[in-house]
Amino acid sequence: MKNLITALAILLSTSAVAQPDKDWWACQYLESAGLQWKNGQWGVGRFQLESPFVLMSDGNGSLTEDSVSKPIKAPVSLVECVDLQGGDIGCYDASGGYLFFNTNTGRGGVSQMNGATSTSDNRDTVSVQAFECTKG
Repeated sequence: MKNLITALAILLSTSAVAQPDKDWWACQYLESAGLQWKNGQWGVGRFQLESPFVLMSDGNGSLTEDSVSKPIKAPVSLVECVDLQGGDIGCYDASGGYLFFNTNTGRGGVSQMNGATSTSDNRDTVSVQAFECTKG
């Protein structure tokens, strides 16, 4: 896992050079689990890990909404990030996506909760994915 993050960090280093005032992290999912709606009930399951991604700071320590939009699967215009205490940053969108990241540990998680509120028989999956990042 560390080798994949290191390779991603090397490949992305040219974009970091172009923006020296911004920090960036090469991130990879570690585990993914959640609930799937099948035959009128929730079932617990594990899911395939998604592709690595990059988180960028805005130069002041907060994450940029455009870098968070990919992991939470939301348009940039719907994403908002809030700086919390101790290096924690929380980002959310209006559709039930949430990313929580700690800049001190390089660890975080992404959740999708929209399916939990639906009453239809075709509900979205409710999921949580843990990830780890290496600072570039």
